[in-house]
Amino acid sequence: MAAAAADASAEAAAIARRLASCNAGARERTVRYLLSDFLPASAPRLSAADLLKLWKGLFFCFWHADKPLYQSSVATRLASAVSAAPSPADGTAFLAAYLTTLRREWAHIDVHRLDKFYLLNRRFLHHAFLLLNSNSFAPDVTSQIVSILSDKALLPEVDNVAAGTSRGLGYHVAEAFLDELLPVLPVSLRTVDALLAPFFTVLEKSSDRVMISKVKAGIFDRFLENGNLLLEKLKKGEEVEKDSAEEKLGKVGLLFGFSKRFLDIGAKAETVQSNRKVVFGLRDAFVKVEKGLELSGVEIPVPKFEATEVQVVPDADCSMDLCEDKEEKKKKKAKKAALAEGDKEGAKALKREKKVKKEKKVKKEKKEKKEKKKKKVDVVEGGSAADQNTDAHAEDQQMGDGTDGITLDGTFLSNLQKQFEKAAAEDGMVDGGGSSSASPVTPVNGKVAKKRKRSKSVDRLSEASDGDDGSEGNLLTQDGEKSGKKVRFSMKNNIVWKPHNPLPPQCLRLPPSATPRGSALKKGVQPGPIKETPTPLKKAKLKAKSAKKVLKKKPSSAVKRLRKLQSFSQ
Repeated sequence: MAAAAADASAEAAAIARRLASCNAGARERTVRYLLSDFLPASAPRLSAADLLKLWKGLFFCFWHADKPLYQSSVATRLASAVSAAPSPADGTAFLAAYLTTLRREWAHIDVHRLDKFYLLNRRFLHHAFLLLNSNSFAPDVTSQIVSILSDKALLPEVDNVAAGTSRGLGYHVAEAFLDELLPVLPVSLRTVDALLAPFFTVLEKSSDRVMISKVKAGIFDRFLENGNLLLEKLKKGEEVEKDSAEEKLGKVGLLFGFSKRFLDIGAKAETVQSNRKVVFGLRDAFVKVEKGLELSGVEIPVPKFEATEVQVVPDADCSMDLCEDKEEKKKKKAKKAALAEGDKEGAKALKREKKVKKEKKVKKEKKEKKEKKKKKVDVVEGGSAADQNTDAHAEDQQMGDGTDGITLDGTFLSNLQKQFEKAAAEDGMVDGGGSSSASPVTPVNGKVAKKRKRSKSVDRLSEASDGDDGSEGNLLTQDGEKSGKKVRFSMKNNIVWKPHNPLPPQCLRLPPSATPRGSALKKGVQPGPIKETPTPLKKAKLKAKSAKKVLKKKPSSAVKRLRKLQSFSQ
């Protein structure tokens, strides 16, 4: 027997180490082994120290549980070890180890993990009451559970080890106690007295004001409120919902006799003086409710224990939204697996299609850019599309003799045709009389054509200005034609000799400073004479004399004479 206990203790230590592992899979496998194999077989041989070792590992295992569904699942499975223990003694020992560990570590739980430990605490209370319900609230089992809650959570001053530690666990037990007790109600008034015994002890002996307020608000005020609601409905003859909180807690509040119990507590010499006000306040409130019940003449049956099947909280607290999310995740995983296992040819075909679409898109963009560039080409002389086509055809006929089958742009030909007609009109020529030979034509792009048109227009203007007939020179202005001429400075009129090049002609040996620029070319300003200016020398700045030196300088003789004359005149 001793060897088996030693083996169980050693295995419990090894399990505790694996429970605190950083690997989630290792923790999950260890939890399953602990709950399904180890505890059912070895729980009777485990001592309190072994259970505390196990719970050290279980605490960190639950600490690492991050996702809500997994947290709920782990909390429910761990708490089920209380109600599903081989014997009530093993279940109460597991609960005692849990409360001891959680109370010791409560101060180190951060805000982000506090909610899941609240959930774990509620699950353990729920399964503790399930253990009592399965044993028909036997007095010995009930007293064991109640003493554990009192010593480990509500009144830790009795336990020397827990004294001085955080009391947050006791506050939460007081808040959640009735919520987790409701599913197993109704029970006999004697059982209610045993279950509420630690809370009466808190009102009598505890000096913690926060604990007193939590017990008052979370336990006795709820019995009072539900008793009032139940009494009012019974007076009015309204039906009370079966198995509701009003019915279960209201009957206990009206029939338990809280006023007498609070009077006894307040009359004891051991009661803490600061708690008497709370105790007597509760006693007065319950006296009013009980007198109201007597005066109304309403009869309420005394609650008795009824063995009912309590719905156990499922392993995964899976609400509709969470379940849907889980199913969606499973579907996504299945799709990814199907794509990974699918034929690779389909994936290659998809890649090819994407590549072809990309190439088409690039070609389309290039084409659009070219069209935009063509549209930006400025037309020097306007004209309708029909006129441009007819002019282009006529131009081809005129140039048939002088060119070897050259194809030109329609816009360029229409503009050239108009220019030829105007030049012929100026010189007195007739259309079609060798005009094509007068000016040679070479195929050029849009930009070169513009420059050539500009040079032609400049030549025509110069010829018109030199002609004798002034009326012929005004033909351009009469037609309302917009000239594209721009004055540009030509470098051939501003040649500067460089040492490595031969000397230019004498007529072009002009310095840049003497050459007219800009608008001076229009006015015909001749180059000025060459002036050679010597480089200016920097003049040394004279230092200003200080005021002190000026004052120290001796006055001149004239000033002296003036001062003497002024002194004589006075």
